[in-house]
Amino acid sequence: MKHLLLWVVCCFSVLQAYSQQVSDTITHTLQEIAEENKIPGFAVSIVSKEAVLYQHGFGYADIEKKTPFTDKTLLNIGSNTKTSIAFALMKLLEENKISLEDPINKYLPFEIQHPKFPDREIKIKHLATHTSSLTDGEESMVIENSYLFKGPINFKDEQLPEDYAPYFEIYRKNTAMSMYQFLKNTYCPEGKWYASSNFLEVPPGHSYEYTNIGATLLAFIIEEITRTSFADYTHEVLWNPLGMDSTQWYVEQAPKEQLASLYLSNGLKIPHYQLITYPDGGLITNVNDYSLYLIEMIKGLNGEGTQLKEASYKKMMSNQLTTENFPEGNFESTEGFMWDVNSEGDNIGMNGADPGIFTYTLFTTSGNMGIIIFFNTSIYEDDELLDAFRSIRITLLQNASKLINE
Repeated sequence: MKHLLLWVVCCFSVLQAYSQQVSDTITHTLQEIAEENKIPGFAVSIVSKEAVLYQHGFGYADIEKKTPFTDKTLLNIGSNTKTSIAFALMKLLEENKISLEDPINKYLPFEIQHPKFPDREIKIKHLATHTSSLTDGEESMVIENSYLFKGPINFKDEQLPEDYAPYFEIYRKNTAMSMYQFLKNTYCPEGKWYASSNFLEVPPGHSYEYTNIGATLLAFIIEEITRTSFADYTHEVLWNPLGMDSTQWYVEQAPKEQLASLYLSNGLKIPHYQLITYPDGGLITNVNDYSLYLIEMIKGLNGEGTQLKEASYKKMMSNQLTTENFPEGNFESTEGFMWDVNSEGDNIGMNGADPGIFTYTLFTTSGNMGIIIFFNTSIYEDDELLDAFRSIRITLLQNASKLINE
C-alpha cells in the first residue's frame, strides 16, 4: 500500500511539473510577443470544461501610468457581448415565453416592416441568425450614433488612424437616448435615421447580413417580454449565477482602477464610452470572469451545464444556416444563435472589435477546450497588431492541447 501511495504521489508530482513547464513556455512566448510588438496590453486564458488551465496578463492597462494588464483588468468586449443575447433567448424559449417562429411585431411597441417586402414577416429566428434583412445603416453608418464618449474626443484628423475621421465626426455629435428611441429612429419611417439602406434588397430570412442593431432589437424584445432591462435580466439569469462578480454593463459602475485605458491602432489613447445599443457590444468584464462563462458554454454542450438544458446549448451553438443564406458563396463559417460556428460544427467562437478594444473567444467541441484573448487596442487597421494577435492565438492553441492531455 505504501508503495502504491508513493507511486501516485510521484506521478502527480511529474504531472504538476509538466503542467508548470507548459505554462512557463506559454508565458515566456507571450512575454516576447508583448515586448516585440506595440500592443499596449492583453490578457489570455485557456480553459477546459472543468477548470481554468492557464491565465495571465501582459503589458499595460495604462501605458502612461505603467499599470499592469492582468486577468482582472476590465474592458468592454465588443461583439462577444452578443452571445448573452442568445443565452437570454434560449432561457425564454425553455420557459415557452417566446417562439423562434414568432414575428417580431408581436412583441414590439412599434412596428417594423421591410419597405420592399411588407408582407414578409421578420421573425425572432431571423434576428438570432442575422438573416432579418435589417442592416446597421450602411450608407449613413447609423450604428455609429450609439457611441457616447465619456471624455473629450476633439482629435485632429491627422492624429487618428487612416479612415477614422468620419467615425469621430459622428461620435462628437451623438446624444443620449433610450434603446427604444434608437431602434425607432433606425427602422420606423418616422425615425430620423430611417432609410432604404437600413434594409437589404432581399426579403427577411433570405441572406446572412451581420447586424449590430438587429441584435439589439432582439435584446429589446427580451426586455419587453421580461419587463426588465436587459442588463438586469442577464445579471439575474447569467452573470450572478456563474459568479461573475466583476462583470458590468455600465462604465460608470466599473471600478476606475480596474478599467483598462483604450488605445487606437496608432497608439492614440481615447476616453471610455457607453453604447446606447449596449447589448450588441457593451459588456464590461475581464478574462477571469469571462473564463467562467466559457467553461459553462463548454459544459453545456457536454450535458453538464448549470443554466440551460443540454438541448438549448446545442441549438444555440449549432449551424442554423445553409448555403442559400450566403449568395456570395462565403460559406466557410456559418452562424448559430449569435455564435460563429464552422461548417463542421467543431470550432465555435466570437470576436469583438470596437474603438480601443479587440476580443476573441474560441472553443472546440472535440477537444473540450477554449481560449480567450482580450486586447485594449484596436487591431484591424494595423498589420503588426494583427500578426501579433495571430501569434498569440497560435501559441495558446498549440499549448492548450498539452494542458488538456496532461
